Amino acid sequence: MDRFGLREYGWDSVPLRSHSLYTLKSTFEKTSVSSLQWVHDLSHFARAGYLQLTIVVTSFLVVVRYLLHRPYSKISRPEGNAHAISLPFELSSQILRASSLAFVIVAATQREASWTDATALAYAFILGVLRLINDLEWRHVALHHVNFVITGSLLILAIEKLLPYIDANHNENMSPMMICGVSTLAASVFVASITRREWIPPSLDLDISEKIPPREPSPEETCSWLEYYITFEWLTPLMLRGARRQMTLEELPRLPWYDEPFVLLSRIQEARRKGKSTFWTLMHFLPTELITMGSWIALSFITEMLAPYAMYELLGYLSNPEASHFRPWVWLILLFIGPLSRSVCGQQYIFTSTRLVVRVRAALTQELYYKAMGSMELDDEVFAEIAATGKEKENNKQSTTSTGRLANLMSADVDSIARGRDIVIVICGITSGSIVALIGLYKLLNWSALVGIVIMLLLSPIPVLIGRRMVGIQRDMKRIQDSRISVISEYLASIRAIKYFSWEDAIIERISEIRLGEQNKIWSLNMLYIALNQLTEAIPNLSLVLIFTLQVLVRKEPLTADVAFTAITLIRTLRRNLAMASNMSRGFIAAGVSVKRLDRYFNSTTPLQSHPVGPLQIKNATFRRSKKASFALKDITIDFVEGGLNVVTGQSGSGKTTLLMSILGETILESGTITHPKDIAYASQSPWLQNETIRDNILFNSPFEQARYDRVINACGLPVDFDEFPERDGTEVGENGASLSGGQKSRVALARALYSKAPLILLDDVFSALDSKTSALLWKEAFCGDLLKGRTVVLVTQLPWVAPQADLAITLENGSIKDTQQNLGVVRKSVTLNAALVDDGNVDETVEAAATHTFEGNSAVANGKKSNGVIKSAEDKRRDEVTQEALKTGQTARLQFFKYMRLFGNPFYAMLAVSMSILSTASFVGTGLWIAVWVDAYGKDDAYDIGFYLGIYAAWSLADVLFGGLTYIAYENGGWYAARTLHATFIKAVMTVPLSWYKTTPIGRVVNRFSRDMDSIDTALASMLRLCIESLTRLVVQIAAVGSVLPIFMLPAAACCTVGIIAGELYTRTVVAVKRLVSSSQSPLFAHFADSLAGLPVIRARANMPQIFGNQLADKLRVFEQASEAQFNCNRWVALKVDMMTTLVTVAAGAIAVSKAGLVAAGLVGFSLTNATTLSQLINMLVRASNELEIELQSFHRVREYAAVEPEEKPDEYKSDTEYSDNPESILPENWPRTGEVEFRNVTIKYDLDGPEILKNINLKFAAGERVAVVGRTGSGKSTLVLSLLRFTNIVSGQILFDGVDITTFPRRKLREALTIIPQEAVLFNGDVRSNLDPTGTIPTETLEKALQYCSGIASFQYHQNGVNGLNGNGQSNDIINGNYSDESESNIGITLSTPVKPKGENFSHGQRQVLSLCRALVRKSKLMLLDEATASMDYETDQGIQEVLRKELNEHGRDRTLVTIAHRLKTIIDYDRVVVMSAGSVLEVGSPKELYEAKGQFYDMMKHSGEFEDLEGFLNTK
Repeated sequence: MDRFGLREYGWDSVPLRSHSLYTLKSTFEKTSVSSLQWVHDLSHFARAGYLQLTIVVTSFLVVVRYLLHRPYSKISRPEGNAHAISLPFELSSQILRASSLAFVIVAATQREASWTDATALAYAFILGVLRLINDLEWRHVALHHVNFVITGSLLILAIEKLLPYIDANHNENMSPMMICGVSTLAASVFVASITRREWIPPSLDLDISEKIPPREPSPEETCSWLEYYITFEWLTPLMLRGARRQMTLEELPRLPWYDEPFVLLSRIQEARRKGKSTFWTLMHFLPTELITMGSWIALSFITEMLAPYAMYELLGYLSNPEASHFRPWVWLILLFIGPLSRSVCGQQYIFTSTRLVVRVRAALTQELYYKAMGSMELDDEVFAEIAATGKEKENNKQSTTSTGRLANLMSADVDSIARGRDIVIVICGITSGSIVALIGLYKLLNWSALVGIVIMLLLSPIPVLIGRRMVGIQRDMKRIQDSRISVISEYLASIRAIKYFSWEDAIIERISEIRLGEQNKIWSLNMLYIALNQLTEAIPNLSLVLIFTLQVLVRKEPLTADVAFTAITLIRTLRRNLAMASNMSRGFIAAGVSVKRLDRYFNSTTPLQSHPVGPLQIKNATFRRSKKASFALKDITIDFVEGGLNVVTGQSGSGKTTLLMSILGETILESGTITHPKDIAYASQSPWLQNETIRDNILFNSPFEQARYDRVINACGLPVDFDEFPERDGTEVGENGASLSGGQKSRVALARALYSKAPLILLDDVFSALDSKTSALLWKEAFCGDLLKGRTVVLVTQLPWVAPQADLAITLENGSIKDTQQNLGVVRKSVTLNAALVDDGNVDETVEAAATHTFEGNSAVANGKKSNGVIKSAEDKRRDEVTQEALKTGQTARLQFFKYMRLFGNPFYAMLAVSMSILSTASFVGTGLWIAVWVDAYGKDDAYDIGFYLGIYAAWSLADVLFGGLTYIAYENGGWYAARTLHATFIKAVMTVPLSWYKTTPIGRVVNRFSRDMDSIDTALASMLRLCIESLTRLVVQIAAVGSVLPIFMLPAAACCTVGIIAGELYTRTVVAVKRLVSSSQSPLFAHFADSLAGLPVIRARANMPQIFGNQLADKLRVFEQASEAQFNCNRWVALKVDMMTTLVTVAAGAIAVSKAGLVAAGLVGFSLTNATTLSQLINMLVRASNELEIELQSFHRVREYAAVEPEEKPDEYKSDTEYSDNPESILPENWPRTGEVEFRNVTIKYDLDGPEILKNINLKFAAGERVAVVGRTGSGKSTLVLSLLRFTNIVSGQILFDGVDITTFPRRKLREALTIIPQEAVLFNGDVRSNLDPTGTIPTETLEKALQYCSGIASFQYHQNGVNGLNGNGQSNDIINGNYSDESESNIGITLSTPVKPKGENFSHGQRQVLSLCRALVRKSKLMLLDEATASMDYETDQGIQEVLRKELNEHGRDRTLVTIAHRLKTIIDYDRVVVMSAGSVLEVGSPKELYEAKGQFYDMMKHSGEFEDLEGFLNTK
């Protein structure tokens, strides 16, 4: 936000330090009689009739052309109901037009008017009658012509009859008939201007019309011309509603059809085809808007000169009334028209420019989305270059995630491009205004003005050089901002893993390091910005001192009031213009950087591979994940069995997932051919679910068919799970499926694929997250029946009993086909199930399901469902989401900026900043006051010591610049410090909250506050606060200054302030609520973007699904556009209301000055009038600045709200270490824990204190050194048992003892540091292997290398030792890092500490990620290790390798380390010391595997239907 204009908020650039009283000094000192001859000549020309005939003939020809070319054969019928004619307005218009025609005809017969006037009015009257023909399009066209003719006629009559009256010597009187004729015609024009426009809906022949929902017009499309251009009265109902109560989305004005997202998308796609680059695309996309903006702003800057010119002439009249040939009311009218015209033109510029902002955001967001949807994901190296050029490429080591970088392009960069719109002000407005000011200055001061202008021009390159330097810093800042948002997005998405390992402090430290770099760049940018600003202030001041010096010392001219104050005004106008240009340069620089970033993105993307449509078949194909990937699937030839089951097996890292990706077209086909059906259903290895209900996820935008739906959910075993959810299949799954267990997520994703009617289904290891019993049920229902009849299935799995039952079994090894086996005609059989043991007694409580009970509090609307059970539409849910977030934000306290200033460092610093504002204002007003003293000294013949007056004037000017700069520094430094404190508090808060907080808070919403809201606090809030305080101090000082000279002026000033306060209050109450809706409507956009990017392969696989997701984006954009336009339009409403009032104050100031002429010294009158005329702009600025400050404080409030959330535990919650122990008499040893002994004593667990019991009366004891397996059906409470050891649950009764210490009395962080968990889904972060194994940086390198060495023998890494270069599963060379050979390349270790890791570990196979997760656990050397189904998705050989490493690790450390494993694969744990069988939250059986086998209970049954019973039985018998 800059000092002179509030461009970022859609305000006009209201000057703070440059306001004019006088503008152009007349070339002639006196107006001669001949100078008014032009008035009478113009009047005679208007009376001649040429103008009237021109208007009539032009209109007639256009109408005839329209009627001849109109396609009568096929007139497209518009959709919707067009508005009927408004009878009262139409009747009034017809009567007034008829009356004016009658009066003018009578006047013409009396020779008072010309017959051409009557002809024009008769034509308008006839056309007005003919327009009543009931044809919508003709009615619309005819009305425009009628209004054009009567408006033109009124202007001609005004020139003809009224213009001569400005001549003081003109004494003729108009006839009564002419007066009546002009009056009725004026009334007719006025009625036309206030008549609501007739709405023509978009025609059906628009290509995108079917995508636009049926709708009524928005108020903007039907309001009158007067409301549209001047008063904005169509917004008054909204303002009154907002002042009474909290706003909701439904109460905002509708979106005009021409701003519909699909209309904008089709327009920008067409523009992109023409323009190629982003800059030229925008030029083709927005030609009308840019031309309109240029015209309005040029007019605004030119009409700005009318008021000071009128004031100058008015004072000239008062000093010598007899010599004036103009009537004085002419100048008073100009004094009113000038500011009003400036305001209307300026507001129209802003109205058009803010509409441009909304259109650019909506269009570019959709274009980016569709580009991402249709392109392969970019390599990180390519994306790193988007923000870096030249040397920066070498130094840019921080990668970014696809979600983070695209979110930043979508938000920050698109916003930057939209803010660059004000370059139109510089090109059109500032240029035209400066030319007029320069001409006036030369006319006033002759050659001495030229010297000052030359000095300004010579010094102007300095700001340009500073601006260039700012470009580089801005680019650096953007790159670091990308990294910060990407890192935060990545960490928040994996917050569960961070808490598992108690890494919060390490993560906070890493983010803080990135943030520090960003803030350093922001500080550098701020300092350069201040230097730029103060230079643009100092250069005109220096020029003014030089000009006055030459004027009084060289030219020996006296410094009179008119010369002095006019020169000051013109120089201030130039200074204002220069300052606006330099201030706006920050926006242009940012826009330029962002345009280049978008260009690089659009130019770097690779379109998806499009394979021919046909049966699934691959011939001699070689696939590679990316151009730089070393790993490839080579020479693959597979003739898949159409309509059959095709199973793909192989070791982890052999290329199974890459094969599926290749079928989907997500890899590069280097050679060979592949055909596949157009529509493919894909279920990925890590299930991707939308943040919608379970039913919505399964339907996946397909029509609901009850019978098909029931069959699918039964096949996937989901009804049992639905019974545990209060909302059944209406339950929201949460972000990343947070409300579901791993097995449930997998089965919902499978159900989505089965429900689809796609002829090809790709399933990537869907059994990995399921226990053996659930797997058997799923196999029987989904694969052994006719559910998949006629559909080709490609299944990747590690289950050994599946491949023999497949029509085609393919085994991969190291990117090649090892073996292909056909089993044509095979009959698939279900695995043995003991039906007696699968009954309701074994229906288990789902672990995370209980968390959904927290939603029951929202009884009226919970999870998109109304209390009566009716499911809401997607539109309703989306609007609810936006409205609810807006309401959650809460009311902002009016004086909340005190809380913000408290973050400046200390109260004294805040007081210093305010003091600097006062000093800055005093120095500015003091400069003008000293000129008044100097001028009056000339009047008293006192100004002999010119050096004295000139020196003090120079000192005042220097003080003005100096204090202005210090004020900037004070606020920018305070704001920088506040932003640093807030960000640090914010990141610490979101890292230390309980996990349950994220179940009700979407990550997209948190990221939105880290990006947009923090950006606002970084760049805008401090500047806005400074602007507000400076405006207030200047208003107070200037009212006091004027009041001391002209006391009566206090009355209109008080009236103006009152109106401003009332309008401001109405505006504030409404716009703060609207701004909340705007901010809240951005979060669903972020969430949808992130959601879509996470599931790109799943979405793109389905036919037409990308388009459906694009339509959903458009729905969310429609809400965002609606709220944004309402916010911007509210600004226009208050601006014009205040401007109209302050224009009257300006006229009052002129009248008061006239009445006091001769009574007050000329210098003081000039000083007072200068301040009085700028007072109107100050009031305007203060009203809007204070309101915008309150709106901007929303960002502060939203960040502070999340920064103040309750942490998981308070620091003072626990006693000292010495008081912890099972035995009260002993103290906790320093080296605790010494062993891994764990004991559960009558433990009952709940997820929520008011929720159901998940585990009931658990009594277990695990001895130190034991290997314990926990088994049971999906959702039986196994994961809860493990999470309880980490204290992610509420232990409502009983005790859990770890090495003799009750963990409920222990700080969670210390507890989690003492444990290690290998979670079900391995989480890897962007960086390298070292940073992933040890984010804290505290573990010795030797320990890390030893862990890698331990794991180097595991099957998925086996082949790495055989080649020259180690390769990971997706083909990235692990020994060649960024072009340099790593140190470990010769030791043949496939993965080294310096091996790069992409976000989410995307450059590793699923199995390799899990092995790295194992390494992470080994380096912690914890006494208690927990495995949560960690090996479920691995082949048996890899699983055995991991178990062997764990066994070796336990044996090496004195058998005091306990291992607790949750497992579905019984072969994994058959050699464990003890097995715990769980069901429905209770312990069913405990004992060694052999004991449980012999007991023939639940464990025995699980062995029976595992598909490996003989192997398991043989192992136990030989034990």
